[in-house]
Amino acid sequence: MTKQHSEKRIEVALGLLLKTIEQNVADTGTILDEFEATHTEYERDQSRQYDALVAGYFALKETIDSINNRLNKKHNEKRN
Repeated sequence: MTKQHSEKRIEVALGLLLKTIEQNVADTGTILDEFEATHTEYERDQSRQYDALVAGYFALKETIDSINNRLNKKHNEKRN
């Protein structure tokens, strides 16, 4: 395996990872919207599952931001 081949594989894997996380964020957002439309604020506050899914949703969004920030940081370092 060459260095170039290994770098290409990591690029592909990163793209797939971001795509998967972004799809999970979209799916989770839809489910949260549906739950919010069918449950009162009190019911949402009482639901551990809803609370856990909200936490997971925001953690996934933070993960996407973190990955993109790292990629942008490396990209900007290469330009300087």
